[in-house]
This record gives sequence, C-alpha cells and structure tokens, in this order.
Amino acid sequence: MNTRRLALTSILSALTVALSYSRGLAAPSLPGVFEFMTVSIFIAGFCFGSTVGGVIGLVSLTVYMLIPYPLAHPAAWLYSTSPILLAVMALLGCMFGVSGAYTSNIIKPSDKRFPLKLGLIGFLLTFVYDIVSSLGFALAYPAFTDPLQAIYLTFIPLYYPWPPIIHTFTNAIIFGLIAPVIIRAVIRLPETLNIRDSE
Repeated sequence: MNTRRLALTSILSALTVALSYSRGLAAPSLPGVFEFMTVSIFIAGFCFGSTVGGVIGLVSLTVYMLIPYPLAHPAAWLYSTSPILLAVMALLGCMFGVSGAYTSNIIKPSDKRFPLKLGLIGFLLTFVYDIVSSLGFALAYPAFTDPLQAIYLTFIPLYYPWPPIIHTFTNAIIFGLIAPVIIRAVIRLPETLNIRDSE
C-alpha cells in the first residue's frame, strides 16, 4: 500500500468510526435501527478497491468494538470485548468493504436501477451481518445465550420494542438512498481512478 492509499485509508477509517458514534447521537431513542458505518465501508470498497475497503472495515469495526462507549455496540456494555466477538465483527466489517469492490465490477453507477440494486445488496449484506454477529456474540459469551437462541432473538423484540433484524431493512434503505449519490460523486474525481488502478 503506497503512501497516498495509506493516507486515504487512515482518513476514511477515522471518518467511519466517527459515523459509527454519531448515529447514536443523531437517534439516541432508536439504537440499533440506523447506522452509517457499514454503508461508508461499502462505498470505500466500491470506489477505492478491496484493499482499502477491507482495511477500513477491519479497523473501523475493531475500534468500534474495543471502545466501551454508551452509544457504541451493545457488547461494549460488558466493558470487556471477547477476542472471538472482536474477530467476528472485524471480519464482518471487511466483508462490507470487499463486497463493495466486487460490486463495482458487476454493477455500474450508470445503470438506471443502480439505487435499487445497491438497496438489495445492502439488505443481503446486513442480513448476513445481523445473523453472524448474533452467532458471534453467542460464541463469545456462552453464559448469556446459545447460538440457536441468539439467532432466534435476532428476529424478536426482547430489549427494544423492535427486533434487531429491523436493522437489515433500514440499512437496505440507507444503501439505496445514500450510497448511489456518494459513489457517483466520488468516482467523478480524477484521483479516485488513480488510487484504484494502483491496486
């Protein structure tokens, strides 16, 4: 990774971490419903390639899980993040970045159904994220739940008036509305192509 791409990755990682905390500040009464971290990782991968997107996903989710902050991940309430959960979440973050890069090879921003397709991709990725993160929590903290119960609790409201899986649907909307606009703006910048081509 050259200096320019390293600087880009560092800046975008910091921005993504900031976005992960701001969602709590923006909607404190709706935790687990809206977040802009995963879409920003996906956009980075789409615009700058799998290396940049993957590293941003790894770094962002790792920081997000390690820092116990009231508006951060619910696992932070335990004030001790299991290495198992940390690894699972970091890999899930990487998944969004690499998926963004792969998507850029098969779906073009000029496609009239680009927003719809990104919304569908966002739905699928977030569904995997929600299920696997629940399993990761069960594996990391077996005293709290077991894998089958963890999956079950993803679909029913237990701690909030809504089930955790609602995140899948809200993220699909965010992917469909926000990602196309930002991607189309970023790829028009000449520096975007230069950085991506060097991969």
